[in-house]
Amino acid sequence: MGLCNITKKGAKIMKKILIRMLALFMALGIALAGCAQSPPASATEPLATEAQTPEQTQPEPTAEKTTLTAMFLGSSQDQPVVDIIKSQTDKFNSGNAYNAEFVFEIYENEQYKTKLTTVMASNSAPDVFFTWSAGYLQPFVEGDKVHEVGQLLDADHEWKGRFNDGVFGPVTYSGGVYAVPHGQTLAVMFYNTRLFSENGVPVPKSFDELKAACETFLAAGVTPISVTVKDAWIAGQFLQQLVNGVGGISLFNGTVDGSLRWDDPRYIAAGENLLELVNLGAFPDGYLGMTNDEGRDVFAQEKAAMYYMDSWDMGMLSGEDAPVSANIGVFNIPADDPAAGNVAIGDVDQCLAISANCKSIDAAAAYIKLFSEIEAQEAYAYSADYLISTKTKLDEGRLTPLFVKHQQPVQGADRRYSVA
Repeated sequence: MGLCNITKKGAKIMKKILIRMLALFMALGIALAGCAQSPPASATEPLATEAQTPEQTQPEPTAEKTTLTAMFLGSSQDQPVVDIIKSQTDKFNSGNAYNAEFVFEIYENEQYKTKLTTVMASNSAPDVFFTWSAGYLQPFVEGDKVHEVGQLLDADHEWKGRFNDGVFGPVTYSGGVYAVPHGQTLAVMFYNTRLFSENGVPVPKSFDELKAACETFLAAGVTPISVTVKDAWIAGQFLQQLVNGVGGISLFNGTVDGSLRWDDPRYIAAGENLLELVNLGAFPDGYLGMTNDEGRDVFAQEKAAMYYMDSWDMGMLSGEDAPVSANIGVFNIPADDPAAGNVAIGDVDQCLAISANCKSIDAAAAYIKLFSEIEAQEAYAYSADYLISTKTKLDEGRLTPLFVKHQQPVQGADRRYSVA
């Protein structure tokens, strides 16, 4: 399809979608995964830096404890993550070498973004804070609002050795590491295995087969794909996955380093692929105004055959209150051009950073270190259904079936990721 053949109605919809999401591509990076295990050390032990002696890392006893603050992302739907935060905070507060204690606050997504931007601007940021990677954290780093943690990691080889290869890439700026990731995400197409089977639809192996599946489900009165647009980042990463399927990792890397332009023909081809799905009626009625929660519910209630989202939704889709929970499979959206390869959208997650104005850098680092200990990482995997960022070995028998399935599309991929 050429641009000259786009209908006026389709062009209007396409323009509305693309305007919302084009800016999202600017926040790009690369993350890789690995596996193995290292024995943990206690995170409440003092952390030395290369410029410090053991005597310097031990604070002088004081009558009053230093109270530090932390700010996290969370909601009522993320109770397992909230439980991890509370558990590790209690563990730090029960005894540490810094005569310090942490208090924390938790905010939902949009609230959190507004709050963090406000406190950063007023130089009243919490000592430790949750952050996303790449382009989200970058302006805070460039504004000298974040403490560089790479030297702390380098000085504690056991701590740094816990992590999978490559996880610090998306939180590295000008050679410095500015956050510690404790999870990873991977966006996949969740699909209803029952609806696929009842309608004789195979798992798509090409973009043409994906379109054919959509046509079959529409004929059966089933919404093909639940993707919503009110939260623009959702549609942005869906379009990015279509871009991956046309241009592969070379287009991604070229965009990051500035050697390729946004008017590259492969971006136009990906936009045309998106328009084809729009014109087919592949998305739910009213999807332009639907939220993330509404889009998930359409799939969870088995009203849509497919749902494109990141791994953090695994817990909610696996819950007993989700009718689809017993009928879920996953696949990576197939490439339109086989030469583009199997490139998935992934990122690091559950990143914690230290404010430049932190009252005790060593205490903050010791607190953050607790979240990479085995017990915390197991809780992220077993209770919260989060892909973890460390080499902690997991017992597959304690993982949900969806967690296990979620990793399968990556196992067959070339393990190259573009960051959402």
